[in-house]
Amino acid sequence: MNAISKTAFFCCGIRAQDALSARSICADIYAAEFMTDEGRAIFNSFTGSPKQNVSNVVRSRIFQDEIARRLKTDPQLQVVNIGAGFDSRAYRLAGGRWFEIDEPAIIHHKNQRLPPQTCANPLQRIAVNFGKGELKPALRACDPAANTLIVIEGVFMYLDKAQVVELLQVLRQAFPVHTLICDLMNRDFFQRHMGKAYDHVLALGSEFKLLEAAPEQLFFDAGYRAQSEPVSVVGRARDFKVISVPGFLFNSALKSLRDGYRMHVFAMG
Repeated sequence: MNAISKTAFFCCGIRAQDALSARSICADIYAAEFMTDEGRAIFNSFTGSPKQNVSNVVRSRIFQDEIARRLKTDPQLQVVNIGAGFDSRAYRLAGGRWFEIDEPAIIHHKNQRLPPQTCANPLQRIAVNFGKGELKPALRACDPAANTLIVIEGVFMYLDKAQVVELLQVLRQAFPVHTLICDLMNRDFFQRHMGKAYDHVLALGSEFKLLEAAPEQLFFDAGYRAQSEPVSVVGRARDFKVISVPGFLFNSALKSLRDGYRMHVFAMG
């Protein structure tokens, strides 16, 4: 069983730190449960830039709000979280039938620290080795006919174009009708605004591979349609007043910052 990635512990550490703040953005009260001595050492060694920390926690809040909104409309919504990491929204949001899918090391650790039977919502965790094509058979545990929301957060930038195309094909076959929410970063944002924050990504043993001018086009080519306007991660950070960018710049010279990293909602079928 492979070790838990440094990136998973780092992102979890950011949410745990945020939960202690008097002005917590996503209030992930369970994040600290997943941190180990090793995880804390990783987080303390790679403190990152304030910009990177803010983007992680704001992104988490954007996803949280979108999922919560949909659960209010359909409390029986099937939520399939692929590459779930140390996400705990199944415990923090009311409603939904949840599936969390990730590598065996993460699933094993989550089951020990926060067992699925303690969740108020129906929750099933499934361990898969993504590199061995285990996702497709794993999705058979889900109901293909249910109203389904697929959640893929903080994943696509680490996949290359061919892997994205393959993943979308697997999803279409498993769920002919579904909604997919994910975050996408375009090439312009990466080149103009990542800066030293990307050195931190590399130091954590990861790298960005999907650096398309318009990554959303891969989804349109696969048959998806945009269900709503994308949500700017940096724009929401401005709303929370955790970053300060003058409005006239944000809507003119810094459009690449505003529009280059966003949460998208795609519909299939």
